[in-house]
Amino acid sequence: MKLYLIAIIFALIFINANAQTGSERNSLVGSWGVRLIVEGGVQLDKANSSGDWVKGAQDIVDNLPTVGHVFTNFTHRAHGYWFTLRDNPYVDVAKEIHPEFVPSLENEKIILDVIDVLHKGGKKVILYIATDGPSARSGTKDNAEYKAAWENYYNTKFDGDEGLAYRTLCKGFIERFKGLADGYWLDHVGGIAGELADFINMIREVDPTVMIASNGIVENERSNRSKYFKDKNGDYLEVDSDGTNDPNDRNYRIRSFDIDDPYTDFTSGHPTPLAWGAPPNSWAYEEFTFPEIVDAMASYDPTKHNVKHAWMPMRMKWTSPKADLMFDVEQAYRFVRTLTDAGCAITWGNTQTNGSITKEEMDIMKEIDKRLRMKPMPEYMPYKRPSGAKLVGETKTK
Repeated sequence: MKLYLIAIIFALIFINANAQTGSERNSLVGSWGVRLIVEGGVQLDKANSSGDWVKGAQDIVDNLPTVGHVFTNFTHRAHGYWFTLRDNPYVDVAKEIHPEFVPSLENEKIILDVIDVLHKGGKKVILYIATDGPSARSGTKDNAEYKAAWENYYNTKFDGDEGLAYRTLCKGFIERFKGLADGYWLDHVGGIAGELADFINMIREVDPTVMIASNGIVENERSNRSKYFKDKNGDYLEVDSDGTNDPNDRNYRIRSFDIDDPYTDFTSGHPTPLAWGAPPNSWAYEEFTFPEIVDAMASYDPTKHNVKHAWMPMRMKWTSPKADLMFDVEQAYRFVRTLTDAGCAITWGNTQTNGSITKEEMDIMKEIDKRLRMKPMPEYMPYKRPSGAKLVGETKTK
């Protein structure tokens, strides 16, 4: 009888150790983070002489102790055919597909060293994947040479099954990142080869502990991938003006992050596209988006719900340090506190210079970090709608 009970106990321990649910995976609840862009493929080799990403990672660890997570790269920040690792157990990418898809063996150490520094500093690491990969159907330039090389590979090696070829290629890198990556952020999902659900399932099979976000809804992945606020009649709410000094006369919709996708663990947090004229510090996020997700997190259940997460660029272009900086310390601190106090997460889409966060933005991050370490934390300046800001159809500003 005793042996029987012991056997049951060990079986339960084994099952518990190997079963991964949303509550047992890594989590971004209440975390704020920054971005460290590591280039990929031939671009990593070219940029290595002018960038020091390991130093950039150490700067984050040294200067921002309260930062809980960092977004960095599995692929290039826009072009999904440039990978940050070289060696792959399933394919010699340089020889069998194209040499420019991967960096040199020496330079693949960069992403590994960056992750090592961040982990030693107590930061979770989320890797960005542009999932249109070598096909580059959306969001990337169409390089005919690259595409032809990729088509030749999957037609020859995978009998034309591009989805399986792409998942196998990425699986090799994900296996190498197992135990190093805490999560993945999947972009360009409208152009993915095969089905997004299959891609996510592949990641889960390799490492069930990682958390995943997708810039699209898996259950309806080919259409309506983004959710925006509507009025009681079902029409989209649109911002008419961001204030009396609004330089852009385009109207834009207001992005919602209150999405629960059973395939993913945290929301992509991607705001209304900047190209639509939506500034990343829009008053509409503070008046509509953030209150909605703060309310949603009040009933958060890790087995049922996504962590509500916002990924906010700091400038009017995602990666250009020369673009207009849209945040000051007060609003940036309010964004962080509003979301993290409620258990939501936020990641800054900061720019960088020579492998480190651009100084103007780092100065803002350091002040936020300083305030978060104070006991008690300083109050943030309450939100107030800017003078002249209004929605389409509003006759008076609030």
